Amino acid sequence: MNKVAKPLKKLLQLHMGRAWEAELRAALGALADRFDQWRSGVLTTEDLDSAVHEYHNGIAREIWKRYTGDDPALPLARAVALGLIARESLPPEVLERIAPWLETLTRDTGEDD
Repeated sequence: MNKVAKPLKKLLQLHMGRAWEAELRAALGALADRFDQWRSGVLTTEDLDSAVHEYHNGIAREIWKRYTGDDPALPLARAVALGLIARESLPPEVLERIAPWLETLTRDTGEDD
């Protein structure tokens, strides 16, 4: 990040961690559904193994890459734009830092600020 004060950087990282967890929770929920299907006999063991492999090499890897960059502002803004993190739950200084990204993302998705 470019010259961001340490307290703000820590706040950004804290809230980005919340976003990461929210996105992982959603992805794991979908995988949990596959486990339920396996337990009920809808999926074979091989199907479940394939689903776990796809999860690991697909969405889990994408989420990891999304949240491991140097600047937490973009992934945090994305999480707010997608509704994973409530805008109201963020301190004003964090909102100010992610505002340029958030404006672009909400404009691109057609959502209002």
